[in-house]
Amino acid sequence: MTTMLAARRIAKGSAVTLAFALAAEGRAQVAPLDGHTFNPPARTITLSVASELLYDTNVARGSEEVATLRGLDRKDVRSSTVAAIDLSLPGGRGSFDLLGQVGYDAYARNSRLDRERIDLSAAGKLSVAFCGVNAGLGYRRGQSDLADLSLVANLPDGAAVNVQTVSRADLSLTCGPQIGVRPFASIGHVDTANSAAVRQVQDVTQTHYAAGLAYVNPAVGIVSVVVRRTTFDYDRRSVDSSLGPPRFRVSYAGVGFDRRLGAALQMTASIGYAAVSEPAMPSARRLNGLNWDLATSLRLADTARLTLRTSRTIDAAPGTFANQIRRSSYGGTIVYALGPALRFDATASLMTRNFEFGAAPRPLQLIDDTTQDYALGMEYRRERARVRLTAAYRRRDATPDLYDFSGFLLSLGVRYELER
Repeated sequence: MTTMLAARRIAKGSAVTLAFALAAEGRAQVAPLDGHTFNPPARTITLSVASELLYDTNVARGSEEVATLRGLDRKDVRSSTVAAIDLSLPGGRGSFDLLGQVGYDAYARNSRLDRERIDLSAAGKLSVAFCGVNAGLGYRRGQSDLADLSLVANLPDGAAVNVQTVSRADLSLTCGPQIGVRPFASIGHVDTANSAAVRQVQDVTQTHYAAGLAYVNPAVGIVSVVVRRTTFDYDRRSVDSSLGPPRFRVSYAGVGFDRRLGAALQMTASIGYAAVSEPAMPSARRLNGLNWDLATSLRLADTARLTLRTSRTIDAAPGTFANQIRRSSYGGTIVYALGPALRFDATASLMTRNFEFGAAPRPLQLIDDTTQDYALGMEYRRERARVRLTAAYRRRDATPDLYDFSGFLLSLGVRYELER
């Protein structure tokens, strides 16, 4: 759901928000392009309820030794119930969007992982004279994916149970003509907190500032130049922590392009250089280098659509005992509609992560990993009801080797929605 929320925020935002998103680091392995660069969003009010059963052959996200250290059964069935809202209210001088879901996950064997799941995102736009103001709020809470949690020796609960809460606020301003050069600036704040006491030293606050110029033209799209500074504050970490000082900065400069003008081919892209500024201390690696985010969607005839995406970004590591992660991902999805009621889709993706962990890694520290994902899905639609069947395979190769694993996932979901 997080991937879809990010895609919708890009699709429904204004030209400034779009230019901003192009220069920001992408987090999704595969995310669809949705909507157009300049068209206003349509009025949408959709309420839905859904239920899903998921069979997972490797809940622990690791070897048998990892499952033992986490105190979990590797194979399990998870049931999920979710209520969701999708609201878009465009107006004359502004708009309001709300996306959200509230649900609960329950495991048949590993009941310690039973948890609520909340994901809410709201955005507003207001035009004043020749300027536009965009504001956004977000809140996400749920059990961490165990692939994102490093092990903790002799603490099974600390190695498996962790509720992560993420709060977000963004504000941006752009001024200038509807067509032509438009300067913009923004500020954003993200606060991430862990429930597990052993991981609270990794609670992190990210504050980013950005400014740039965007050239807007319906015949070209949006071309932007942006500079950005992100500060990572680990407020619960002591100055003499073995992980290193509590503050790090990432500076970014790059260019972006957004051209989603036609129904057949849509594209967003950004590329730039990111540099990590750390206080003087020995470190195993530096994550400086190119960052990028390229997404393209192509309609093939009237029955199929191909989406491709690749990105590299530097982000915080709240679930592992590291300072930052450099994440590189590549993926694609093809959707084929066999009539109005039945559609099939296939997805493949590859993600590599490099962890920067200070002077020396902790015992059981996750240092690097490469994850491959493959999925096949089938969805049947009948009026307001949808039934979906998905089969997936995941494989991870990591350092150290005990994080290596492979697993199959099979899910069956039913969704009912009311739209106005």
